[in-house]
Amino acid sequence: MMKLTKLIALLVLSIHSHAQLLEPGTLNSTGGNFVFRGTPTIPNFSLVWSVGESTLIETFSVNGGLYFLTQGVLQPFVPVDLQTVPIKGWNKEEVKIYPNPVSTLLQFDLFSNDTGRVVLRVLDLLGNTHGVREFQYNTLPVNQKIDFSKYASGPYYLMLSLYNQGQLKKHGVFKILKLR
Repeated sequence: MMKLTKLIALLVLSIHSHAQLLEPGTLNSTGGNFVFRGTPTIPNFSLVWSVGESTLIETFSVNGGLYFLTQGVLQPFVPVDLQTVPIKGWNKEEVKIYPNPVSTLLQFDLFSNDTGRVVLRVLDLLGNTHGVREFQYNTLPVNQKIDFSKYASGPYYLMLSLYNQGQLKKHGVFKILKLR
């Protein structure tokens, strides 16, 4: 009977005990972060940096040295600033883009109940801006044409942002394929 009691007690303790959880991690000597909420002409971005964590550091550059990426181990975080203001995307009833694929003129229609300053950007795969169009939107249907005849064949992105009182309210990116 004593062995059975000890066995039951051991089983109960083993079920309710918690194992130690080991995760990889680093201790940074210094670092920080910066969050930029964006403007009608500059999109949102965040930067995170740290010092003293890696013995091997490599730096990569793209777009002729315009953008740099330095390899390293950073601690994950979600900025409180980005948690407090959710940014909605566009739904398929609000934005119509056709024809896709496009060879000459791309038709862009906007039908939304939201108001504000709309910024429309055409980007290539490397993030280079090929065109920017801005206009005030007041819930009336908008019909725009974008001339793609001067662009080389390949994939492009149409970035559509809506700002109200300087704050980004809606944002979306649409893939466009340019044919000859």
